[in-house]
Amino acid sequence: MNTNTLKKAVLGVVAVVALGACGSGTNAISVESAWARTSPMSSDAGAIYMTLTSPNDDALVSAAVDMSVAMMTQVHETTMNADGTMGMQEVDEVALPAGTAVALEPGGFHIMLMGLKQPLALGDTVKVVLTFKSGEEVTVEAEVRDEAP
Repeated sequence: MNTNTLKKAVLGVVAVVALGACGSGTNAISVESAWARTSPMSSDAGAIYMTLTSPNDDALVSAAVDMSVAMMTQVHETTMNADGTMGMQEVDEVALPAGTAVALEPGGFHIMLMGLKQPLALGDTVKVVLTFKSGEEVTVEAEVRDEAP
């Protein structure tokens, strides 16, 4: 094979690989089973749950809902306090190891809504924007339910 033919072959392979990477959509973070728990009429807080899977190592670093839904949105983790009671705390990130499904679920990581403008009612939907360490943003609609789907 002469040098010119070899160069053309290499350029062809590079072009195919580059085109495959651009249009495949395989770098998108998958969000499944998004739902929000109904909130009691007297509650001004709510929670959103889902399962996240990233094709690459990444992390959920923030979430946001429109101010017409809640005054503040944070990524939280349920913890066990020293006195044996359950508590919650804001976390900087939720690690998403490549290819591993990570559940945001009751008793674990979750999206916390504080200062709800009105209680979350059965059948409503809440639009939440998730921001990841990679810079990717994903908008998800979570249906308000009494329990996980």
